Amino acid sequence: MRFMVEILLSGDQLVIPSDYRRNILSLIKEAINPNQSGTDVYNQYYSQDRILKPFTFSVSFRTDETKNKKGIMHLTDPQISLYFSASDPVFLIYVYNGLVQLKKDYPLFPGLKAKTGHFNLEQQKIIRDPEVIFRTFSPILVRDTGEGRKTQNYLTVESPVFMDRLYHSVRYMCGKLLDGDYKLAQNDFAAEFINSKTVRINHYYKDKDTLRDSKKELIEATAGIIKIKAPANVLQLIYDAGIGAKRSQGFGMLEIL
Repeated sequence: MRFMVEILLSGDQLVIPSDYRRNILSLIKEAINPNQSGTDVYNQYYSQDRILKPFTFSVSFRTDETKNKKGIMHLTDPQISLYFSASDPVFLIYVYNGLVQLKKDYPLFPGLKAKTGHFNLEQQKIIRDPEVIFRTFSPILVRDTGEGRKTQNYLTVESPVFMDRLYHSVRYMCGKLLDGDYKLAQNDFAAEFINSKTVRINHYYKDKDTLRDSKKELIEATAGIIKIKAPANVLQLIYDAGIGAKRSQGFGMLEIL
């Protein structure tokens, strides 16, 4: 399931940081804050470190390219659009209701306060085919992992192990988010980019899974059109919860072509 919400901004200058995704993630966590009656779902997904989240998101806005500088972007309009998708409908409803109830002066970005505007709850798309062509709504991150699943880097599609690492990422997600500890066989999954481009993004990695004392990094992600073959329930999960690494931090959201 997914929805779109307009976020209306007010402040002296329409400037947002280039790593805006972490501000949006804080907004989503605020929506399910226990004070917003989201105690159960908040504890389920945020009471422990490294709990796999059942959602992804993407953000769209317009900027003045002539004024953008390293680390900051100048918006041309005082609003952004947040697209949110989740495989867990209960989680999605809590986020939706929390954003509806959001206080009108929420400090979303430094010097900018936010309130929610128009909402659009999309009709659920049901995938029944064994192959779907998607376009990236937010770029895909694929981890280059070493021993102990520790991230060493992020791979681009040119890497010879890109698709293998992508498969293992999807397999892990299926085991956590599908019923019965679902095990995706490697010969049941295939992915191919019809066209792609590498995008470099300012992002923060989190020390001890907190947003405090975090450090900035420039990471490489892949955007474009991707064809994926897999069982229908796996394709549905990919559509609902995203694909790749850092899905819950604003990466890997797909749209069906």
